[in-house]
Amino acid sequence: MSIIKSQYTNIKGKRAEFSRRTFKEEDRHWHKEAKSQKAQLESSHKHGTRKDVKVKMDRKLT
Repeated sequence: MSIIKSQYTNIKGKRAEFSRRTFKEEDRHWHKEAKSQKAQLESSHKHGTRKDVKVKMDRKLT
Protein backbone atom coordinates (compact mmCIF):
# COMPACT_ATOMS: atom_id res chain seq x y z
CA MET A 1 0.00 0.00 0.00
CA SER A 2 1.34 3.43 -0.93
CA ILE A 3 1.29 6.55 1.21
CA ILE A 4 0.33 9.69 -0.71
CA LYS A 5 1.21 13.09 0.77
CA SER A 6 -0.16 16.24 -0.85
CA GLN A 7 0.69 19.90 -0.41
CA TYR A 8 -1.94 22.56 -0.88
CA THR A 9 -2.00 26.31 -1.52
CA ASN A 10 -4.66 29.00 -1.81
CA ILE A 11 -5.48 30.31 -5.26
CA LYS A 12 -8.04 33.13 -5.25
CA GLY A 13 -9.31 31.99 -1.86
CA LYS A 14 -9.79 28.35 -2.89
CA ARG A 15 -7.71 25.39 -1.74
CA ALA A 16 -5.79 23.78 -4.59
CA GLU A 17 -3.32 20.91 -4.63
CA PHE A 18 0.04 21.89 -6.11
CA SER A 19 2.23 18.86 -5.39
CA ARG A 20 1.86 15.19 -4.55
CA ARG A 21 4.44 12.63 -3.46
CA THR A 22 3.91 8.88 -3.41
CA PHE A 23 5.89 6.82 -0.90
CA LYS A 24 6.02 3.10 -1.63
CA GLU A 25 6.61 0.79 1.31
CA GLU A 26 8.16 -2.05 -0.66
CA ASP A 27 9.72 -2.63 -4.04
CA ARG A 28 7.99 -4.39 -6.88
CA HIS A 29 8.55 -8.14 -6.97
CA TRP A 30 9.26 -8.72 -10.64
CA HIS A 31 12.11 -11.14 -9.85
CA LYS A 32 9.59 -13.69 -8.51
CA GLU A 33 7.93 -13.95 -11.91
CA ALA A 34 11.00 -15.54 -13.53
CA LYS A 35 11.21 -18.01 -10.66
CA SER A 36 7.57 -19.03 -11.10
CA GLN A 37 7.93 -19.34 -14.87
CA LYS A 38 10.86 -21.69 -14.41
CA ALA A 39 8.83 -23.76 -11.95
CA GLN A 40 5.95 -23.93 -14.44
CA LEU A 41 8.23 -25.28 -17.14
CA GLU A 42 9.64 -27.94 -14.82
CA SER A 43 6.27 -29.03 -13.40
CA SER A 44 4.29 -31.96 -14.75
CA HIS A 45 1.13 -29.86 -15.12
CA LYS A 46 1.13 -27.78 -18.29
CA HIS A 47 -0.06 -24.32 -17.36
CA GLY A 48 -2.22 -22.43 -19.79
CA THR A 49 -3.59 -25.43 -21.65
CA ARG A 50 -6.28 -26.62 -19.21
CA LYS A 51 -8.54 -23.86 -17.98
CA ASP A 52 -10.60 -26.19 -15.79
CA VAL A 53 -7.67 -27.09 -13.50
CA LYS A 54 -6.81 -24.52 -10.85
CA VAL A 55 -3.37 -24.16 -9.29
CA LYS A 56 -3.46 -24.05 -5.47
CA MET A 57 -2.32 -20.84 -3.74
CA ASP A 58 0.47 -22.58 -1.83
CA ARG A 59 2.00 -23.58 -5.18
CA LYS A 60 1.75 -20.01 -6.50
CA LEU A 61 3.50 -18.36 -3.55
CA THR A 62 7.27 -18.39 -3.31
